[in-house]
Formats: sequence, C-alpha cells, structure tokens
Amino acid sequence: MQLVFRAIRVIDGTGAPPRGPVDVVVEGERIAVVVDPGEAAQFAAEPGRSTRVIDGRGRTLLPGLIDAHAHYTFDPAEGSLQAIAARTDEEILATAAEHARRALHAGITTARGAGSIRGLELALRAEIAAGRIAGPRIVAAGTAVGSVDGHGAAFGLEATGPDALARATEAVIDAGADVVKIVASEAAMLTTTGHEPGRMVFGRPELDDAELRAIVKVAHALGRRVMAHAQDGESVVRCARAGVDSIEHAWLADRAAIEAVAEAGSALVPTLIVTDVNRTLDGLTPVQRERQRLIEVRHRASCEAAVSVGVTLVAGTDTGEVGVTADMAWRELSLLAGHGLAPMDAIRAATSNAAQLLGLGDEVGRIAPGLQADLLVVDGDPIADLTTLATPSIVVQGGRIVVGPSDFVNGDVIAR
Repeated sequence: MQLVFRAIRVIDGTGAPPRGPVDVVVEGERIAVVVDPGEAAQFAAEPGRSTRVIDGRGRTLLPGLIDAHAHYTFDPAEGSLQAIAARTDEEILATAAEHARRALHAGITTARGAGSIRGLELALRAEIAAGRIAGPRIVAAGTAVGSVDGHGAAFGLEATGPDALARATEAVIDAGADVVKIVASEAAMLTTTGHEPGRMVFGRPELDDAELRAIVKVAHALGRRVMAHAQDGESVVRCARAGVDSIEHAWLADRAAIEAVAEAGSALVPTLIVTDVNRTLDGLTPVQRERQRLIEVRHRASCEAAVSVGVTLVAGTDTGEVGVTADMAWRELSLLAGHGLAPMDAIRAATSNAAQLLGLGDEVGRIAPGLQADLLVVDGDPIADLTTLATPSIVVQGGRIVVGPSDFVNGDVIAR
C-alpha cells in the first residue's frame, strides 16, 4: 500500500525548522520520499496497488513519539506493586494490553520498557510484535536489576556485591532483555511503591560504585545499553561514573550531579510528569503535600540544570505510576518546554534523541527516506502549541494507519 501526505507541514524530528508544504510518500512500511508539492505524482504506485492520499493542508506531520520510560504492566490506578503482583499473569497482561493500545492511539509508536513484574513486558513485547496486540514496539528491560530489598525488589532480580549483580545482569539478558534497567537508588515518592505500607524512602543510593560498574561492564559487553533509576545526587554521580547510558528521574540531583552526567555523556530521562501528577492526587495528608512540594521544586531545578549544561534530554512518562496514564507523552513534552527546552527540542526529546538512546536511530525518530513509517498527524502547529500533540488525527505505525477516519483503519484502501 502507498500513502501520500499531500501539501503538509513536516517536523522531521532532527530539530531542523519545519518544512512545507511538502508531499511525503510512504511505500509499504517505510518512508519513500519527501518532495515539493505536486512531485509525489511521479512516485505513483505500481498498477494494481492502492494509494491513499491524505490532505495535509493546515496539518503537521511528525515522527511517531517515543516514550523512553514506560511500565505498561503496572497499573496507574493501583499504587501497590505487591497488589499488582498478586494478580495472575493473564490479568496483568490484559491490563497492559489496554495501556499499550492507549499509548499507540496517542501517537506513541515506540516505547522503552523500564521493568516489569515477573518480566511480563517481554510477553507484551512478543504479543505486539506478532500483531496480536496493538501497541508501541517495545524495547524491553523485562526484569530490573537491583539491591536486596531495594526499590526494585517487586519487579527485579535482587543481589548484593559485584559478582552477584553481574550474574543477575547476565540472567535478565539471557531471558530476553533488550536493555538493562538498574535500580540504583530508593524512590523519593509520595507513595512507597515497592515497599510495605508506611516505609519512608528518600532516594538514597542502593548500589555502590563497584556494583554499578560490574552491571554496566556485563551489559555493554553483551551489547545492551543501561538505564539507571537514580534520584539523589550521589546515586546520579555514581551511575554517571559507572558509564550508564541514561539516568532516569534525578529528581533530587543538584547542579554538581547534573554536571557529572554531562561530563559522562549520559542522557537524562527526567519523567517530570510524575511529580506534576502527584500534585493533584486525592487524599494527601498535609505532610505528604509538603513533601510533594519539596520534591517538585528540586525536580524542576534538576531538569533546568540539565538544560543549562547541555545534557541530552529524552522524554519518558514513567506510565504505570499512580495517575500517570499511557497517553501522556504530550504532557511530558509540555513540561520539558516549561522548564527550559525550546518546543522543537522538546519534540526532539521524544523523537530523534529518544531513538538514538534506544539504539534505533537508523529506524525511527525522524522523517527521512528509508526509515520506518511511524508517523502522526496533528491539526495545527505543535511548535506554537505542544498540546496539539494530545489529539493526533492520524497515527501510522510501520506504514499502517492505526488511528484516523474509520475508512482509513482496518478497511479496504480505495485508490485515488
């Protein structure tokens, strides 16, 4: 099947100024050409093949969005991982399938899984790849790696010491992990996710330098990148020194810690949306509300420091955390823009920057000939208003329209 987006504005994901109007031709699963208006006719489909022409006037075409920190097997309506773990695999995967569908319909065509109970995001990845479930293609961590009785205990392998953690890393890779997720610190959160009720956590380090280096050494030797949950300044510095590919959260990291990230060349996935959502949670006590305020102030400062020192920022929602639903990537981009990034750079955080971090820079994250046709169309100009990304009118994944007018989706394509 051939798709032609006619006379449309293009934001190609590289940070270049918008281009257009242009015609964009998709052949099968891939982008064929981007040409001046009217030139698409010379790339007409072969006789017998169908073409769908989409009027792009007043619209913008972007690469499909990438959520670089997603927990589809968690449940944003349930704050206890222990309660989720008590569910059957079938129940967890049924809920995950709905989260994945919701993400895809919001224009998220690729996601990086950040760990799951019993490694079930590996099963979700397989179901999506086989076409039995609609959702983003998933770069999966499967099961996290962390300390004994640490923040990742409910969804990871627990070990102590460099040798044991190296073996745990090998185990998650052998099980099918595309990326290794380290839980390097506690989680300074309003809810005590992963712990018994009432336990207070403050983001303190849970792994030392030698343990982190052992994990990274094994992962990199086996061709896997490493994402590290790290919240306080010390854990962020340790992870940067160890050579992780991305720091996740860094909510409590001071400027010196962020400078260490810049020096190491690691990316930062700040997940601003979590603390933004926490401000609106019902039933918080006065102590929790004050804690939320303090965490949020430091989180915003951490992100702004990363922008000012030139750390590569990548968008991730941490969907699965309480209140953070799978369709909120647009909101993360708006928050990034509200804390120092230009709107175009916020879009890059969810397109080319994210694709590079996931090791998919030659496949997705940009609009260019030869790349996967993962695309979304929005009405209007997202540079002027990032909230337009909340309601894409068309979503294309691998050349197939998955969101759009009813006659576009799962139906016969009529040649025009």
